[in-house]
Amino acid sequence: MDESLTALTEKQVVNLCDGKILGYVIDFKIDVCSGRLTAIILPGESGFFGFKKCMDIIIPWEKICRIGEDAIIVDIGPLPKPEKDDNCNKKKKKLF
Repeated sequence: MDESLTALTEKQVVNLCDGKILGYVIDFKIDVCSGRLTAIILPGESGFFGFKKCMDIIIPWEKICRIGEDAIIVDIGPLPKPEKDDNCNKKKKKLF
């Protein structure tokens, strides 16, 4: 099945571990030497009135199990809960 990057941003990302909907793809990491997609990037959790609360989530390509018509299924295990004094100043963080 061929998919465009734009089509991938229209699919919900679901964690296989707990069935939690993680959100929609907002960006990609691509290896410019090989031209391969290496990761998808999802927005971090929202805070008060939708303001950004924490870092974006980077999911490596190896963690993607299936790309379906409506969803992207990933197997990343349970997401770690941010600690109270977690530094959320960085834009992106690889959790896996």
